[in-house]
Order: sequence, then structure tokens, then C-alpha cells
Amino acid sequence: MRKFVKTAIAAAALAMVGAANAAVVDLFDALQPTIIDSTTGDGAVTSDIGPVASGVLGGYRGLSVELKQQGADEQIGKIGVTNPGYLSFSTDSLAAATGTVRWDGSQTMAAGLNPTGLGGLAFANALTDSFQLWTIFADAGFDFTIRAFTDANHWSTLTLTSVAHPMNTPNGTPSQISLLAFLDCDNTVPGGTTTCAGSAGNWNPVDFSNLGALEVIIDPTGSFIALDLTLNQITTVVPEPNALALAGLALGVAGLASRRRKA
Repeated sequence: MRKFVKTAIAAAALAMVGAANAAVVDLFDALQPTIIDSTTGDGAVTSDIGPVASGVLGGYRGLSVELKQQGADEQIGKIGVTNPGYLSFSTDSLAAATGTVRWDGSQTMAAGLNPTGLGGLAFANALTDSFQLWTIFADAGFDFTIRAFTDANHWSTLTLTSVAHPMNTPNGTPSQISLLAFLDCDNTVPGGTTTCAGSAGNWNPVDFSNLGALEVIIDPTGSFIALDLTLNQITTVVPEPNALALAGLALGVAGLASRRRKA
């Protein structure tokens, strides 16, 4: 029996703090039809929207879904924005897939990421700001990756494991990931790993004051069966002064994340 529950990205369960001066990554108010991948081994299915006047970083959003594991009866993976304010990702009960959301200032998802497509956007202050993700629902834990680029030679990739999020409020639960974690290039981030361009002693991490592209990857290895997720929005936040310390501890809390698979 095929199941599809409206879903999207969940992040690590982190401290909730006051914030101001948010920069928008995506409010998911701009609709994008659901795309479906029903076969393994033939690459991802992609789609693009843009230009969008507001609510989407750089004005363009790319989506892709690639089925990685498949059971019987045409098991599939899906991703889309079909209701204002909600990104949905889902796999069937015997399937696993990788979903990607990309903001690189161009309508070329199928052609690959453009690491300078945002044109050196003055996006955020890595010393104070955090990504904030509002999760409506996640029925299991799963791995997720955030990739940020200044150019092809300066980038950072942060991979964490999220916990399940029950359906609790219409607006969801905020989770925060400090941008400082993207500058920790030695793979010792609590609860996850960070990699940057370059080699040991010669790191070239992303510069968030000169952002060229950004993307989020759900279940990058396609390992988690029957995943249902729902995301409300992604922004940055500047914590209030009495909460700056909590933002710095965000990744430590992420170390408490758990995984659950469904057969």
C-alpha cells in the first residue's frame, strides 16, 4: 500500500532562542509542482522555478529527487511545494530517495550547481548568525546536508542527523544551526561532520559575506526507508544578546540526534 504524507526537511533538535534581522533563504510561498522518481539507476528528476519577486534566495529554486532504493509495486520518491509555505518530501514504505533543494541564482538544476550563481551575495555574518529551519513534521530521524559555496574553490559542507519531529503546532518547531560550524573544517563538529575546500592546513571554507550558491540535501546516501518530512521555511537569525551562547552550542545539541528506519 503506497503512502504519501505531506513532508519536508527537518533539522537537528536545537535550542529555541529570540532572534532579529532574519535573511530569507526560502519561505516556500512560491509554488513548484511535485516531481516523482519511480526508477533507480537513471539519475534524478529535476525542476526549476524563477524568477520569483520575493521569498526565494536569488529568485530561483531548483528541486530534484533521485530514487535510491525500491521495493515492489512501483515504489517512488517525491518532492514539491504544492501548498503555500510548505516543502514536501516523501518516499513509499519500501523506498528511499535523495531530495535536493538548491538556490544558485539560475534556472539550470539539471545542468548542475553554479557555485557563483548568486553573484557574491552579502548573506550573513558567520560569527553571529545561524540557519533557522521550521519543521512541521518528520516521522523519523535522517541524515541531511547543507552545502554553501563562495565559488568552486571555496565551499563548506555540513552533514548532520536530525531527530523525528511530531506534528505539534501549525507553524512547526524552529531548529538552529550556527554558521560557525561551516568554518570548522577538521570534521570534528559534534553531532556531524564539516568538510571544506582545500587540504589540511590550507582550508578554503565558504565566506557567508560572499555567497555564491546554497543547497540542502535530504538523505544524501538514500539510506532511510519510508521517510515523511514537512518544512515551513528556512531563514537566518541573529540571536538576541542573551542567547548568543546557545547559538554557539547548537551543534553540540545535534549530537543527541537519533535515527529510525521503517521496514
